[in-house]
Amino acid sequence: MSRPSRPRNFDRLDPAANVQIESLKRAKGGRRRKMSANFTANRAHADPCCNGSRTNDEGGKYRSALEFHRQTRAQTLAMVRELSQTQMDFVAAHKKWSVGEVLDHLILGQRLNLCYIMEVIGMKKAGHRPVLPLGFKDVDVSISYVPKSILPALEIPFTIFNIFVPNSVRDFMTRYRLVPAQNAELTTPRRSRPADELRDDLISSLKETEALLESNAGLDFSEMIIQHPLLGNNDVPGLLRFLALHEQRHQSQIESLLRSPGFPGSA
Repeated sequence: MSRPSRPRNFDRLDPAANVQIESLKRAKGGRRRKMSANFTANRAHADPCCNGSRTNDEGGKYRSALEFHRQTRAQTLAMVRELSQTQMDFVAAHKKWSVGEVLDHLILGQRLNLCYIMEVIGMKKAGHRPVLPLGFKDVDVSISYVPKSILPALEIPFTIFNIFVPNSVRDFMTRYRLVPAQNAELTTPRRSRPADELRDDLISSLKETEALLESNAGLDFSEMIIQHPLLGNNDVPGLLRFLALHEQRHQSQIESLLRSPGFPGSA
């Protein structure tokens, strides 16, 4: 099976977003730095998962989705702010992710989706219909136990199924592991990344998203659609909401790791 294709903006994004996709190449000292817990200070509290925060007002929908994403990221950072490198790298069982790998998956997923947002913004600015169709060859996210080799044959059945799935049901399935999923290959995490780099990238990847959206705030983000057979059709606010719900799903995974027998104590 061929590798999923990387979006053309994955390695070089809009300068307005000040994006760096590859992992930060900074030398770190052996001592952990204190990270501010208030990088989202003065922002309203986020809506809890899957509540009535979807709105028909397009400006309000965008602002609500971005705020939900900001506050979800703040919660993730609060969970991992004091973790040491040993704690970040702890693995509870064979073939299971560490906390650090969960965080890297979130970072890679956000930057991948940021590329797709850039694509539809570019289409809109060029006067084209801002709809980006993706297939399993682009993003091979799947249901567990379904071989990825057969995913292309399932594109039409999944697409038809998604037409009839209400947004509230899709939100719930994203947030909770009702249906175990296989991550896309492009978001497979890297092991043993420095803890401070992971925390920094959690902040910078969110800021990149904010910068891109704020620099294009005059556009109607509800017109820009990213389509995928399994993930459904999402406008930009919907994609931000998906990212937040997906992150909440992984927050539950982090909480389980922190309670695991054998999890290292604080230094």
